[in-house]
Amino acid sequence: GDGEMTLSGAGRDGDRLQHLRAALPCEVRVTSEVHPLCGRLLEATSFTRRQGALLLVVVLPDGSPGTIAADATDVLGAPRPAATAESLLSVEGVRALRELVRTLKATRVSTARPKTRK
Repeated sequence: GDGEMTLSGAGRDGDRLQHLRAALPCEVRVTSEVHPLCGRLLEATSFTRRQGALLLVVVLPDGSPGTIAADATDVLGAPRPAATAESLLSVEGVRALRELVRTLKATRVSTARPKTRK
């Protein structure tokens, strides 16, 4: 209709499964903004289906196994956000922050009272 040409049946579920078989195991980023692990990288080891939903078997941040909807990640080709090396602080801001931390540490050490047993 819009002039775009695709292969017959492209995007079928079989194509997605074939892609996953070739890609796994791999690292995936959680892209769903409503997921509690949004933005996190997880190791995906395999996939499964439950009630028609395509799920990835992943290693959660605490090391335990878990599942996540494949559509909630970038495994099926959603673009990954570009990593940036920008800082919100200027060089002067970093220096001021370091000096503040140093001052707070010195203050805490000098005002600390020795522990006494009762």
